[in-house]
Amino acid sequence: MNPLDQLRDIHLPDSVQWWPLAIGWWLVIGLLLAVILWFVWHLKRGKKQRLLVNHAMQSIDVLEADTELGDQEWLQALSALLRRIVINLHGRKATAGLVGKQWLEYLDKHTKRKDFSEGDGRLLATHPYQDGASYDRKALSQLVRKWVKSQTKMPSKNGSVTSDQTKIKIGVNHA
Repeated sequence: MNPLDQLRDIHLPDSVQWWPLAIGWWLVIGLLLAVILWFVWHLKRGKKQRLLVNHAMQSIDVLEADTELGDQEWLQALSALLRRIVINLHGRKATAGLVGKQWLEYLDKHTKRKDFSEGDGRLLATHPYQDGASYDRKALSQLVRKWVKSQTKMPSKNGSVTSDQTKIKIGVNHA
């Protein structure tokens, strides 16, 4: 009898299973999910901001089309509309108590320009409450439009309200 005949075949180890995953793969999956969730949240937040800005622009259109308002009434309506827009975009806590020069500086801070504190926008702080104010409606309305458009580039830090609530809050009601 040959001693080699008593040898058995080589015993191979079991193949490596793909499940359960090693800890490194779990970390990669977790990181990937976190990035996807952040991206989706960022897109939704930007969409909400764009909806607010679009509705604000429509409200400005309605106000510009109103020819029944006198100069002082129109300026008061524009000032009130701008305040509602800012409160919806940036939150009540940050803006509701601002008046006069602080209000104009806040508006300037969000455009990195001085159009409100040193330009045509100064009228929004004083003239809505003075009789006989003379101003250029078109220039003032364009300034407010430019400010509102610039807000799509700078998303709000505070959460914004939904577009359904915005239609109620921003809408022009100067009747």
